[in-house]
Amino acid sequence: MASILVVDDSPAVLKIVRLALSSQGHNILIASSGESALETLKSNPNIDLGIFDYNMPGLSGNELIKESKKIIKNSKFKILVLSSEKKPEVISKALFDGADGWIVKPFKNEELIKNVSELVEPDDAN
Repeated sequence: MASILVVDDSPAVLKIVRLALSSQGHNILIASSGESALETLKSNPNIDLGIFDYNMPGLSGNELIKESKKIIKNSKFKILVLSSEKKPEVISKALFDGADGWIVKPFKNEELIKNVSELVEPDDAN
């Protein structure tokens, strides 16, 4: 299955996402800030998917998206944003900057699993 980096400043969200996705057989790495996420990406270049909170202290969601794409140059690397942000203009900017999907918090585990499967499984088939 996929190697996934989950980045959120909320320990509860990290735990929920980790449990939901590890139950599907994915290898989960976690980071509690954008800065630590970038370090994890540098030391783990084979990560398939980043699940990023958008509003965190320090590095902004857009900066994290852009910097992640500079570190992981593989076109199969995808980014899914998990955020309470609902403004269409914010979502559009993130998608323009390189995000591949957006889920609004609170979310259902089934929704998360479905979105992750759509992003990682087509590439696994090739």
